[in-house]
Amino acid sequence: MMVFFFIQVLVIPAVPLTMTAGLLFGSVTGTAMVSISGTLAAAVAFLIARYFARERILKMVEGNKKFPAIDKAIRENGFKVVTLLRLSPLLPFSFGNYLYGLTSVKFIPYVLGRLVSTPLTLPYFYFGTVHESNRNNEVHHT
Repeated sequence: MMVFFFIQVLVIPAVPLTMTAGLLFGSVTGTAMVSISGTLAAAVAFLIARYFARERILKMVEGNKKFPAIDKAIRENGFKVVTLLRLSPLLPFSFGNYLYGLTSVKFIPYVLGRLVSTPLTLPYFYFGTVHESNRNNEVHHT
């Protein structure tokens, strides 16, 4: 669980580890482990961005007319935006954790949106579980 936590905080793609959790622990236990550690890692990354980088980023985008509009939309619809953007493969989950910390989305809607979208990872657990099942069948048949 700690390995997955640190991988997420370090913005390393976690899909291979998520699949491995399905392989090693099965769908139910793997999902629970990755959901808990992923949510904790997301919260930590969000808070790091919010309290250590937000002011600097705001100064950098001071003249940009698009950023305030995007920030306002995310602030007003934080839960919905976080949940829907997690459906998109264009924004890696671990990178998004920091990105949301740079916006004015509130912490609780962010964490809830992240939790609600956790079922998106179920196919990865399933692939890991199927691989384990296939591997067991090969061992028993040879």
